[in-house]
Amino acid sequence: MPITIDKHLPIAIQSQIVGAVEYSMMAGELRPGTLLPSVRALSKQLGVAQLTVSYAYNTLKGMGLIKTIPGKGTYLMRERQGELSGNQHEKLRQRFMQLLSEAQSLDINPDFFQHLLTRHTENSLELSCPIAYVGSSNRMNRQYLAAIGQTLGMTLQADSYTFADFRHLDAEILSHYGLYLTLPHRVPTLRQRLGRHVPIYAPWLTLSPETCQKLNHLPQGMPLLLVANCVRFLPTMLRGVRRHAPQAGIIRAATLDDGDIADRLTSAPVVIYSTGCLQCIQQYPLHGIMLEYRHIPHPEYLHNELSPALRQLAQ
Repeated sequence: MPITIDKHLPIAIQSQIVGAVEYSMMAGELRPGTLLPSVRALSKQLGVAQLTVSYAYNTLKGMGLIKTIPGKGTYLMRERQGELSGNQHEKLRQRFMQLLSEAQSLDINPDFFQHLLTRHTENSLELSCPIAYVGSSNRMNRQYLAAIGQTLGMTLQADSYTFADFRHLDAEILSHYGLYLTLPHRVPTLRQRLGRHVPIYAPWLTLSPETCQKLNHLPQGMPLLLVANCVRFLPTMLRGVRRHAPQAGIIRAATLDDGDIADRLTSAPVVIYSTGCLQCIQQYPLHGIMLEYRHIPHPEYLHNELSPALRQLAQ
């Protein structure tokens, strides 16, 4: 179960639980419809008061991320649009295995299918209506869109909005788009304004290979400062850094709102910042190593969920 906390961080346990669920959804570790531990079970697992877990679950319910079914338990909300059931995945897999078996009987190399897939995807889609990406920053949105296009081998054009921009779009502009992209834990934010009929796709995110490699090559024993613009994500960010940079020295964490953030940034030998912090961080005279804790859309979601939706939109 990916819900974990770090009691050594100066961050409220309730916020850490909320952040762990949000991040686990974003990373695809918790899928829609997943049964969460009961309040009693999670409080025992984490070693915290049941009231703390109850407050966290109520916060997640208010965000539209989880729901409790009396007598059954607490589940992650299921966003029907854009999901293939496990049965559909299995049917597709069986059909492909049958094709693969037929190809082998004809002495056709399996690479044949890879070449077909490459030829099929290397193009620019003529979409029947425009699409939009709504995220934390336009810089991050453009990065994700570029990664989506690179993974799918296509040119993907989309308008970019921050969540703040999205809140102020009028109804005419909202109805202009035939498909929206966003972050998994922010689907309810869009759904509140778009209603149930507009397709919303939310690719899971995974830590980029470049980020993993840079973390792995940080100097032995070097102190690190982690910086995020949301306090809830610091515990998960800390776990990721410890996993990919086990050789690091003392690791401290901060948010952009901390009163002493300027002093901490300018004195830190290594600053690892979450995507969305760069613009604020650049205003300070930094002298150490700067490393973005960057994610990319997960290829599995892009191929299995988003690509079919885009091709259907093109048709």
